[in-house]
Amino acid sequence: MAHIVFLRASNVGGRNVFRPAELARDLAHLDVVNIGAAGTFVVRARTSAEEVRREILARLAFVPDLSVHAADDVVAFVARDPFRGVRFRRDRRGWVAALAGKPRASPRLPIAWPAGRGWSVRLDAVEGRFAMGMWRPPRAGFVFPSNVVEEALGVRATARWWETFVKVARVIDGGG
Repeated sequence: MAHIVFLRASNVGGRNVFRPAELARDLAHLDVVNIGAAGTFVVRARTSAEEVRREILARLAFVPDLSVHAADDVVAFVARDPFRGVRFRRDRRGWVAALAGKPRASPRLPIAWPAGRGWSVRLDAVEGRFAMGMWRPPRAGFVFPSNVVEEALGVRATARWWETFVKVARVIDGGG
């Protein structure tokens, strides 16, 4: 089975720095495609999630949080188009968080952070091992969607912009 790997807090603020394109080349035997600089990989070889995890951890100089998802789950999630009808702009973007496991809490949604009209991260829905919402530039201090999800759901999370998920689905389907 093919898999998608999401590394958390890599290549951010000078921490957990690595070269994703080099890692993908080192994992060529697993037919790995690197998506961007944040640590998102499509593993097209038929292998287990544990083997993918082992292979990645063996090649990094740090131990990252990483979430491995079945490629079919990501494709099905993108095909449902949870942001249908939402117009994204430079100051309003959709995000999706890949959850490392089952949420431990089921809060009433949506949750906005900070609360009120001045929110910058809004958690709108949870579907299986994915949480999603909207982001606006903060008025003061950056708020990471991953942090909001982890606080609300009690599970580790790794957020990416919606367009990253769309690109991952295209790569899985052979479109790039």
